[in-house]
Amino acid sequence: MSIIRVLAAIATMSLGSIPAIGASFDCGKAGTPFEHAICDVPELSRADEILAKAFATATGGLTEQSVTMMRQDQRDWLNYARRVCTDDAQPLTTGRYDDEAAACLLDKFNGRVAALEQSRMITGHRFLITSSYEAMPDPDEVGNPDSYWKVASYESVRPLLDADDPLAEQFNAFVTEQADGAEANQEGDLAARDGRADHTGKVEIQEVVGNKRISMMETSYYFPHGAAHGGSMITYLHYLVDEGRGLVASDIFAGADWEKRLADLAWAQLQAEHQEWLQVESVADIAEIVVDPARWSFSDDYGLTIQFNQYEVAAYAYGAPTITIAWDRLSGITSDMQSAISSGL
Repeated sequence: MSIIRVLAAIATMSLGSIPAIGASFDCGKAGTPFEHAICDVPELSRADEILAKAFATATGGLTEQSVTMMRQDQRDWLNYARRVCTDDAQPLTTGRYDDEAAACLLDKFNGRVAALEQSRMITGHRFLITSSYEAMPDPDEVGNPDSYWKVASYESVRPLLDADDPLAEQFNAFVTEQADGAEANQEGDLAARDGRADHTGKVEIQEVVGNKRISMMETSYYFPHGAAHGGSMITYLHYLVDEGRGLVASDIFAGADWEKRLADLAWAQLQAEHQEWLQVESVADIAEIVVDPARWSFSDDYGLTIQFNQYEVAAYAYGAPTITIAWDRLSGITSDMQSAISSGL
């Protein structure tokens, strides 16, 4: 069943009456250019079927309140998908999608599937997603039929916990506050979006370590229209379950000189792993970066991984490199809580 038909059906159904997905999308009844594109492009038709299954799976087992929220998010996404691949950010009412627009639709369908796949059980916790989407015309490109940047897109996806308890309440507030702050830092006043840039902000669960820590990777991409390329940033959010708060540096490190020692070790590791590509000259160039908990990943059991972003230590084309410093090399500056937080032991 097409995701369009699924959404039309659930709009008038109670939770207990949602049918299993089984019927096919009757292309003989396609009426809009959007529906015809799904029928006419085999890859898009397949993506539509996958999206319908992804949505059904993503909402399975959720509380009624969360299902209602995800239904509305999906309707909002569908409205966005109908507009974002057109020339004026309005649904196409006549004609057909050309190859470029159909490719745009396929990208949006695949992106939504990837987002919905984040709504699942992880080590006993039921996560869901909350999302927002927006498309608007670029005012500088109005009337330019040859423009590549007629429409700006804004996409945001974040995880939430589906439960009615203090953990869910505190975790969800933490994610919302941190993600809102990151988006504001990336592009300034969110209310001042003017269609001159594309922005994607995605927060994904990276790992859940027992009842100690929930870690997330936050990826932000920003592309000003007309630029040679966009910019991206990877950071991490770490929520300490027992503490009911986000991670701070003193949870992992201790001692009067831990910042200097960590920076020195990071500089040596950076030389060892990336020396021939580096465009930084001294430890001072990375000192503030490496002591920021938002740059730390604990996904490697044997050491602390530190994330650098584009341009920070190497050329844009080199990407966003990381280094990993073994925990035994960090002995002497780690806190009493480090092992419990990083490994859950």
